[in-house]
Parts: sequence; C-alpha cells; structure tokens
Amino acid sequence: MHRSGGFTLLEVLVAMAIFSVVGLGANQMLRTVIQTHEMTKTQIKNFSDLSRAFTILERDMSQAIPRSVRDEYGDPMPPLMLSTGPYFVEFTRTGWSNPIGLARSNLQRVAYRLNEEGELERHFWLVLDRAEDSEPITQIILSDVEDFRINLISEDGESTDVWPDSDTNQLIPSAAEVILQTKAYGELRKVFNFVDTLVPIRGNDDSDVPGRNGGPDQQGAAP
Repeated sequence: MHRSGGFTLLEVLVAMAIFSVVGLGANQMLRTVIQTHEMTKTQIKNFSDLSRAFTILERDMSQAIPRSVRDEYGDPMPPLMLSTGPYFVEFTRTGWSNPIGLARSNLQRVAYRLNEEGELERHFWLVLDRAEDSEPITQIILSDVEDFRINLISEDGESTDVWPDSDTNQLIPSAAEVILQTKAYGELRKVFNFVDTLVPIRGNDDSDVPGRNGGPDQQGAAP
C-alpha cells in the first residue's frame, strides 16, 4: 500500500516553534529600530529648538542699545529692564530688518518671560513709544523650560540680576549671562556681549543713530 508524503505532527510543531522564535526576534528588532529612530528624531528636534532659542536671544541681546521708550501711559521706561517690570527682561534693540520697506523704525522693543506652561515667550512691539492700544506680538521660542535667569555684568565686572542698577550709571550693561534649564539638557549657560554704544539713542530711525546714514556724531561717539 502506497503512503503519501507529508509532515508528522511533531515536525509541524517544531517548525511552528522555530518560526515563532524568529518572528518574535524580528518583531523585537523592528520595535528597537523604531524606538531608536523616534528617540533620535526627538533629540534632533530638542537640539534644534534649543539652538534656535539661543540664536534668537543672541540676535536680540547683541544689538541692545540705550534707547528709552514710553509705555502706554506715556511714562518713560529705561533702555533695559530686568526683574523690574511686567516682563522678566525688556530692552530696545536695533537691526530690525525691513525687507518690504514698511514705514517704521529699524529699532524694536522686545521682552522675554517664562510662562506657567514652561514656555519661553518672546514679545515685541510694532512701535517704540506705545499708545494705549499697543499690544505686543508673542512668539514661543522654546518649550519644556524649567528655569530662565539672566545675570547682567557691568563694565567694572560686577554681576547683578536687577536692572537698572543703582550702583552704576550705565544705561545698559556690558554683557549678559543667560541661564536656561530644560528638561532635555539640564542647565545651560551662555554669555552675550552688548553693543558698545557710548551715547543714548533718542530717535525712531537710522537718521537719529549717531554716525549712521549721515546722522550727527554727538560728543563721545566713536567717529
């Protein structure tokens, strides 16, 4: 009597066990690859966001100038305020690009603060001297921030976390040490130098900046 070829039950069970082990190993490897890819993407995004935030801070602070403004009530505000106003830090900067040629100043008033959600906010105004209806435009430049501090360094090397400083007659300090503590990287520090400006800026455009675009050189200004 002729017997048809085939697998025994034991052989089938052994084959199924082997395929199960191989399949489980392949699935685990695939999950590891996916998790590694997601972790890498997260790290790249965190580093990119942090680098962008420091770039924005450096761009603003490195162009800070001693130009005072008026608030919405007409009261004067100093060129730079740290821990003395509604925002953690607020100051006037130059170099506000105007690619489409709007009728506005190239000076800009900016401010920073850390909100309750752990987001570092940047605020800026479209005008320097505000009207009653002047509202700032808010940008979120970094999330998952646990702490945000600034130490200002005067020309004599003294450090302070409050400005204006009664111990110096400087309108703006010489440098600022920015301290950011994030969930991803912990505490990070970076020092930004302020522009070496010797006289206060009073005008709303380049024509009032000493020595720029034909503006008058005042006494004490660099030639």
